[in-house]
Amino acid sequence: MSTKLKKITAAVIFLLVSAAVAIFALEKVSKGKIDGFSSKATALIKAKYGIDTEISGLDVSFFPPRIFVKKAVFSHGGNELAVLEKCSLGNLRKMLFSDKKKLKTTCINSRIHADKALKAPILLNKDEKLEKETNENRGVPDFSIEFKSDTDFVFGSVTQSFSTNLDLSRSGGKALFKELGEANGGTAEIRFSLKDKSASVRLDGIDLNDFHEIIKNKTSFDVSAGKISSFSEISEEKGKFLLKNDMTIHDLTFFHPLIDSQPFTLPLFRFKGDVAFDKDEKSAETKEAELSLGGINAVFSGSYSKTSKEFSIKTESANLNKLETLIHDEAFEGYLFGGTLELFAEYSQEGDEPPVFSIIGNLIEPKQLSERMDYLKLPFEYIWTNEDGSTRKIFVGERNPYFTPMALIPDHLIWAVVVSEDAGFFVHKGVDFQELDAAVKDNIKTHRMRGGSTITQQLAKNLFLNRDKTLLRKFREVLLAIELDAALSKERLLEIYFNIIEWAPGIFGISQAAYYYFGKQPYQLTPLESAYLASVIPGPAKYHYMFLSKNVTENWYKSLYRILSIMNETSHLSTDDYFEALEQSIVFREPEEN
Repeated sequence: MSTKLKKITAAVIFLLVSAAVAIFALEKVSKGKIDGFSSKATALIKAKYGIDTEISGLDVSFFPPRIFVKKAVFSHGGNELAVLEKCSLGNLRKMLFSDKKKLKTTCINSRIHADKALKAPILLNKDEKLEKETNENRGVPDFSIEFKSDTDFVFGSVTQSFSTNLDLSRSGGKALFKELGEANGGTAEIRFSLKDKSASVRLDGIDLNDFHEIIKNKTSFDVSAGKISSFSEISEEKGKFLLKNDMTIHDLTFFHPLIDSQPFTLPLFRFKGDVAFDKDEKSAETKEAELSLGGINAVFSGSYSKTSKEFSIKTESANLNKLETLIHDEAFEGYLFGGTLELFAEYSQEGDEPPVFSIIGNLIEPKQLSERMDYLKLPFEYIWTNEDGSTRKIFVGERNPYFTPMALIPDHLIWAVVVSEDAGFFVHKGVDFQELDAAVKDNIKTHRMRGGSTITQQLAKNLFLNRDKTLLRKFREVLLAIELDAALSKERLLEIYFNIIEWAPGIFGISQAAYYYFGKQPYQLTPLESAYLASVIPGPAKYHYMFLSKNVTENWYKSLYRILSIMNETSHLSTDDYFEALEQSIVFREPEEN
């Protein structure tokens, strides 16, 4: 080897060794700076937010300039809040040597315990002195993070996976999430300001079924389907949050035993309004929010707390056909009806007390447009279903030996039932909204269920519906009663009613009832006996004890006299008959010997 070549070779070796030493030294310097910054950052996070940070597997590469973190764990009070795994941190030159430090981070996996993070009492700038020292005296530079990862969000036993893109700084930032595992997965975008304690959230096509366990645990609503799109603005002050929201859900399917006995699907739900939340009280309230239920516009107010919940809905003039499509079931096959309804519904529940609800409104130009109720004008077979599922067939017509036509029902019996059950029967259109209004006020005051149902509503329930005490069954009852009133005469409605309702356990129809209680035919009943039969209609099994004991209580007699008094005052019972009835007593039939 020539001397010149040796010199060149030695020079190259020297340069390579020098470069290697320089690279090693720079890596150590960078590692030192990163370690120092990491220590300051973890200390700052601990002091400012009360969060512990543990970083493992920290390494630095010079070509290309990267920081690698095997695992970073964030916790509070021993509870794991978030975990980042297999992360690569880039943009180191600006990170280390620029005043505006932005760290670009990509993690293969990450996990956030959202339920625990929301419960953690993070300080969030409550210590102004600490904030001032941190920013000014310690000279903390402007710092931001660009973060990308596939993230598992954990809510108790439920885990949802999203592709996550974050751009965060000390003052706030934005986040974009896309559902993983679905070709048309929904997206969520969040922008927030820590300084102003505010945020905006945009959702686009998020599948609510993925969160049904979370929703059920928080609200008792079991949501099995629905796509939600919304835009919300959130602000916070002293633990109280204000949510300004415009939300639309398509094909919302949910179950709640107070709403219906089976899952209910709402094709379109829209909510636009402000909701106030109190974190400490765990309460929520909204007033005069705009609501759309399947195209039916309404105004909604409601509140929820640990001890009570209530809501009210007031519709604009709603087409009855549109209302029917919302609550449709087999009872509405072939339904076609004209007219509109202005409706107000109210629900409330205090603690463990039974819920109370009612409906009031104004019916405008109802008109039957189909012939589906015409079969009720003729003799027909009615099937009664007991709570245990057993059935009983009752033929409403002359071939039934116990059938009693209206001509054989005495006027005082008709009016005793009307006065007792539905004073406005002959003037309302199937629903007495004034009585419903009185019922809801009484329900709220006494915490007792008082239905406020008209005779026509009772008939609708008996003919077409089950006995569930749910809100939608009440809605269905109202619409069917309106339809029955439009399709049949008042006399025919009463004739059916008197011949199918239960008057005592297993005793159906007025003919059987008159004989069972008094050993008479209906036309032989006295006004006092008619008043008694009317008085037991609300609870034929509950009030059966008086017949079994052959004793009518003093308070019960007062109720009977009240019925007779109203009949007399309204000219449906003569004064002579009224005073004669006051001198009489109820004498029950003696049981027959076998």
